[in-house]
Amino acid sequence: MSSRDGSPKVVSLLRGKARASDATLRLVEGLKDLVLAALHERLNVMFDGADDLLFEFAERAANNNDRRLFFDTMRAVRLGRKNMMAQFTETYSASFNEIPQTPSPAAAAKPFSLDDEDAGFTLQKSESVELTIAVSNMATKAEGLYKQALWEIGGRVHGLIHEAHAPLSPEALSPSTICKAFRGCAEALDVEFAVELVIFKLFDRLVISDLSGLYSKVQQYFKQHGVRSVRAPATHTGPGGTEAPEQAPTESFSPPAPPMTPQQSEPFRPSFATSSMFSGNPVPTNPGPTGAPVGLAAAMMMSPSLDAQTLNVLQRIGAYAPNAAVYTNASLAADLAAASQGQPIVGWGPRQATAYVQRASLVGHMFNDILADPHLPTSLRSQFDGLRMSTIKVALKDLAFVSDPDHPVRGLINELATMATTARTGGDAALSRIAELVGQIQKQFDIAAETLRKPAAEIELIDTEQAERFIEQQMVQAAARRQAMVKKVRRIIAEELQLRTRGCTISEGVRPLLNSAWAPMMAMHLLHHGPNSAQWKQGMATLDRILQALDPRRADARGESERAELFKALDDEFRGAGLAEARVRSALEGFDQALKEIKTTVTPDNVYATPAPAVSLSALSSSGAQEGVGELLELLIQPGAWFLIFDHDRGESRWMKAVAYYAGLDCAAFAEFNGSNTLLLKSRTLLDDLVSRKTVPIDLGPAAKTALDRFLARAA
Repeated sequence: MSSRDGSPKVVSLLRGKARASDATLRLVEGLKDLVLAALHERLNVMFDGADDLLFEFAERAANNNDRRLFFDTMRAVRLGRKNMMAQFTETYSASFNEIPQTPSPAAAAKPFSLDDEDAGFTLQKSESVELTIAVSNMATKAEGLYKQALWEIGGRVHGLIHEAHAPLSPEALSPSTICKAFRGCAEALDVEFAVELVIFKLFDRLVISDLSGLYSKVQQYFKQHGVRSVRAPATHTGPGGTEAPEQAPTESFSPPAPPMTPQQSEPFRPSFATSSMFSGNPVPTNPGPTGAPVGLAAAMMMSPSLDAQTLNVLQRIGAYAPNAAVYTNASLAADLAAASQGQPIVGWGPRQATAYVQRASLVGHMFNDILADPHLPTSLRSQFDGLRMSTIKVALKDLAFVSDPDHPVRGLINELATMATTARTGGDAALSRIAELVGQIQKQFDIAAETLRKPAAEIELIDTEQAERFIEQQMVQAAARRQAMVKKVRRIIAEELQLRTRGCTISEGVRPLLNSAWAPMMAMHLLHHGPNSAQWKQGMATLDRILQALDPRRADARGESERAELFKALDDEFRGAGLAEARVRSALEGFDQALKEIKTTVTPDNVYATPAPAVSLSALSSSGAQEGVGELLELLIQPGAWFLIFDHDRGESRWMKAVAYYAGLDCAAFAEFNGSNTLLLKSRTLLDDLVSRKTVPIDLGPAAKTALDRFLARAA
């Protein structure tokens, strides 16, 4: 629309709000022209270099179908260049000045409908979803690369919008807006989906990976025009400059596994088969992982790059790279970080750079999943992040790390992660031993960086299917870690009940109290607070009070006031732990009836015998010593259990895994994480080392720990 004198008429996009001044409008138009010019320059570089890059891809293609795909893309880019440039300019210009709309009260009041959401997802084609993920991955990568520049620009954009009332989108300069604009012009080509993905790869490699010049020009433009930064309240993360407050992870818990069967035959068998660990409600169905997110692997392999966390770690390590000729971990880290951003590396060909970034990307994904687990103790997080570089080197050297789920180092990392996520249940001592284990075990598989400087001439690339399998296998491992945590918690509670109720006759009326109320409450205390916590100790004291009330000899514990006080305490504790009201009421009613049926005239020894020790151990000098030692070693030497073993031949301690205890040979076998360097120890030597603390087991269960403590006390 024009005015009478023919000059353009500017209509404010902010209806009902203050109008931007003419100077502000000119500044915004100048900014848009500057950004479009810079983006056109990068797009021209992409179009000019597309033939060479696609020809290189075609040469490296593994089969004729892939080769045809790259040549089809080359043709599509040549023919569609002009239209793509025009479409990009139109789409980006509209997004640049787009003002976010405030939802109407009616729309805001409309309740959320799951059916609406499901319908929306159903209508999307799988290709559309995959392109959305590819766009999101590119934008996320760019936001990590240009984080500082985007933060500074975001403050000035916020000032323009909220102080100068500029008709400018808060996300106008974000990588996400640029990627979405390019998506529109790529989809307008009317080519097959695979060709679109390759075009996105070109865009990522030649445009998104080199936006530093654009953002430098924007910052300089703002400074020249005196646009100051105004920081918005921290409500969300975005290129507009606002920052999201970090939220503490919410601890979650999976439904319990089927009940563990106690190895010993006892009068009382804890059973949690119908109990939820927390609420006592019926256990919901918990389907396992259904596969990798659609398009994630394709995006990672088609345009290999590093996630922000892995890139951060490598840049931090690479900052200490020496200038000398020696090739160190820091040198390799710096090269990987640079290669992931499309920079050429001296001595690396394109194939090596691509393969290395692919492998580092998958390892980074693996460690990000481990570190995202809210049950991983804070004290162990930095150590696991430190394992990332050593594991990346293993993957660079050996593709089997990605392709073989049984690769020894891959299995070791997953095993260590499982031990770490369950470490809190073992108490402070177990936590410190696991921390020592993680620190020491890394030395057993660390690879010299120099050996990775020049790999084989035909280093193998990773295809999408291979990457998908790796991601899916890691999802299975994450689910297995959660299940292992549940099983460990259940095993500890079951063993504690066995130890403390040994010799007791537990009637049917009391079982629900222990199995369905006390056990789930203690599982929650153990998981969230650990065995050294006040909550755990209070729960154990409560169990002692329950057993005292059941003792026929303790009529004083069943007096009217004592019973009222005990039942009040039980009700408060169970409800405070979030157990279901119906479950608590039923358990207390059964307990009350059991107390009423106790006959104090019955001979005490026939009803409530003195508790027996968990494991019958005799003094070393007695005739039954060998039998008692055998029982102890069978409890301790569980296959796969970790020990800090003193190697007398080497004169040093080594972290090794138990292989087996051979009673007939009177010895135990241990080995390193991959089964190599087996060490045989006679039982007498092993016991002496346990007494002198030269050999230390890690994270024992209650039964084994009780047996070992009694043995050490008698040996002393």
